[in-house]
Amino acid sequence: MMGMRWKAVCLLALLAVLLASTAGADSALYVDPALTEVWTGGDFWVDVSVNDELLGLTGYDLTIDYDEDVLGILGVAEGALPQSSGESFFYWTPGPAPENAIVINGAVLGDSVDGPGVLARLHFSALIPGVSALEFLTFELRDILNDPIPTTAYDGQVVVTNPPTIYLTPQTTQVPEGTTFSIDVAVNESLTDLTGYNLIITLDSSVVHYVGAVEGPLPSSGGDDTGFYWTLQDDDILIIDGAVLGGWVNGPGVLAHITLFALSPGATDMDFLSVELRDIDNNPLTALDEGAVIVVEPGGSPVEGTSWSVVKSLYR
Repeated sequence: MMGMRWKAVCLLALLAVLLASTAGADSALYVDPALTEVWTGGDFWVDVSVNDELLGLTGYDLTIDYDEDVLGILGVAEGALPQSSGESFFYWTPGPAPENAIVINGAVLGDSVDGPGVLARLHFSALIPGVSALEFLTFELRDILNDPIPTTAYDGQVVVTNPPTIYLTPQTTQVPEGTTFSIDVAVNESLTDLTGYNLIITLDSSVVHYVGAVEGPLPSSGGDDTGFYWTLQDDDILIIDGAVLGGWVNGPGVLAHITLFALSPGATDMDFLSVELRDIDNNPLTALDEGAVIVVEPGGSPVEGTSWSVVKSLYR
């Protein structure tokens, strides 16, 4: 699974490079990332961005369509580029039927801005499995004289699938260095009669450190007592053991919350090395698993040279 996710990340990076190179001297308006993969029940953001060939932007009017059966719109926020001039105007609304597309109007008041940058951020929820285009039905970019700026638009796509039996969520996490954050171990509704679980999880500890783990709400949801234990095999490998004592539970739900520390800029997969799930008779339960990707960005408050023992003492 690690290789597949990194191939997807590399492909998206290559698409961004190709977009910049093929645009040449043309200004470009595009959905970023071009491809988003998300599980049902999750939410995610995509950006509406412009490239560095777009100069002198004052106003913009966009209509972006999506499949309402697959995605739900949670909100739209103004991007950083219009705000960089000082004062700006921003408005969005769901458009009329039948498309019910997102209508966005924005302007830089009394000034103009140059790309690259983000005009708007779209917040969606993933409703059911399927594929939804994020399509520019109409778009118009204007300069300070209200003349149109010739622009090429590049649509995006969202693929929604059901999560695997056991998975780490969120699928992708971006955090500044020097901060703590959490990732959950969750199971879907196909997992039933769960009594015990042993999980071995790995990541690159030069980028992210484990801080600790606590039991999630699912094991105790049936009212039975539970047992929960975590330890580190080494700085890269976390081991979690848990059990419902004398009973069992059914998914969906969260088995564990894992707290992490963003040590230094970089990226790492966080993956299951081993998953053992057992029923009350200690029989194994079959489960597909899926890990996550963590990207640590520079610009936070790095703690250079911090060892696991120091992080543990600071954040536990």
